Amino acid sequence: MKTLSTLSAIIFLSTALQTSAQSSDDVARPRDAEWMSYRDAYRSMLWFEKYGKPKNLIQYSLQIVPKDKSASTENLRLHLLSKSIHVDLPLDALGRTPLPLLKTAYDENAEIVLNQRSGQANFRFRISLATRADGIYEVSDLRHACEQALAFQSYVEPNLMQGKKCVGIRLGFGKRDSIAMVEIKSANQNTQAIGILDNTAMWPDTSPTLRTSSFLFTQQLEKAQLITRTSPLVMTAIIE
Repeated sequence: MKTLSTLSAIIFLSTALQTSAQSSDDVARPRDAEWMSYRDAYRSMLWFEKYGKPKNLIQYSLQIVPKDKSASTENLRLHLLSKSIHVDLPLDALGRTPLPLLKTAYDENAEIVLNQRSGQANFRFRISLATRADGIYEVSDLRHACEQALAFQSYVEPNLMQGKKCVGIRLGFGKRDSIAMVEIKSANQNTQAIGILDNTAMWPDTSPTLRTSSFLFTQQLEKAQLITRTSPLVMTAIIE
């Protein structure tokens, strides 16, 4: 696949992290704020960082998931805090951030702090497929991306993923993206639109506020292209 944009959309790795490490005495965190240990997050990110198989078509990010599915992520703010570090972590429209690996933050037992009271949100790590700025995808590349996502998830959770296969990809568009369109262009240049569903969720624990579309792999369309009119917020692999 050609140049890929950062942070985009597929399969999800639904692993919640527990804040097992103790916080530093020097962290200026409100006592009732939602937070997690940076050391725990760091260890999880290392799984992806040190993963030795191909991963150029997939991304791994930390997502903030409000427990109230009607709650918006627009006002969420995430910070990395320690004795010598105060970093504002950018969140995309889905509440995801590409968490940096910082040795100083690890050594100082930093905290990842959310501007929400404790108990209102969960921290999840997600695997997604990288999106393209031009919206043109070779179906063969999408299959490779799906296989990369499956391979990584099998590396992390081998028992859960045993016998699973890639069957397609799923795209998620913003609820206000009224012109979103997904088309398949076959090798003979015929095009066919793929349906888009309103008010749906990408993952079971997230709010049903996206417009989503699914494409299933077939041998007949192996040499086709998938084309999007606007850029999806996220793209994930469908694994069954």
